Amino acid sequence: MIGLYMKGGFFMHPILLISVVAFAIALERGWFFWRLRGDAQRIFESLTTRFSSGDFEGATQMAAKIVGPVGVVLREGLKHSSDGPEIVQEAMAIRGEMVLQTVRRGIPILALAASVAPLLGLLGTVVGLVEAFQKVAGMEAHVSPALLASGIWAALVTTVGGLFVAIPALIVHHYFQEKAAHVAFQIEHYGSELLLVMKRGAQSKSTAT
Repeated sequence: MIGLYMKGGFFMHPILLISVVAFAIALERGWFFWRLRGDAQRIFESLTTRFSSGDFEGATQMAAKIVGPVGVVLREGLKHSSDGPEIVQEAMAIRGEMVLQTVRRGIPILALAASVAPLLGLLGTVVGLVEAFQKVAGMEAHVSPALLASGIWAALVTTVGGLFVAIPALIVHHYFQEKAAHVAFQIEHYGSELLLVMKRGAQSKSTAT
């Protein structure tokens, strides 16, 4: 493997750097999304039950048990529950936009890695082919096909290296995009559900009076 890397020449170095960055981001985002697992639906049902019964402190405690962005947004909504549904909706929307930036952090870099790595590999191959044919053209004696083939073979190593990095990066990028989209859906879904509970409570109070 090291022999192939050395055969690839200069362009293998930036490809290696891209692979290290992509791998580090994949590990960090994998750990981030792994920590978000849990039964948010069950906790949310307990939250709305406590909120409807007037136990705002208990509802806030339930929201704190929902790990990650969903819990953060729900706590923001509960914090403004006395300000009316419109303010709650605005507060949750602002907080949701902020936490989604954290959720999506690093994911675009994976897409960039998947695009740049094969291009660097292709560039390395083209440069290698140019150098190989220059050497062949400078030889006055008969050039063996084996010599030409060895030059072309060495030049193609960078393309292999670029694809070797790009394909996993593209797969991981797509996976994390789906995970981020699911988190965004959860934020919108549970936020809307909480807002609906608050509106029903406000209507009940106005009807009672």
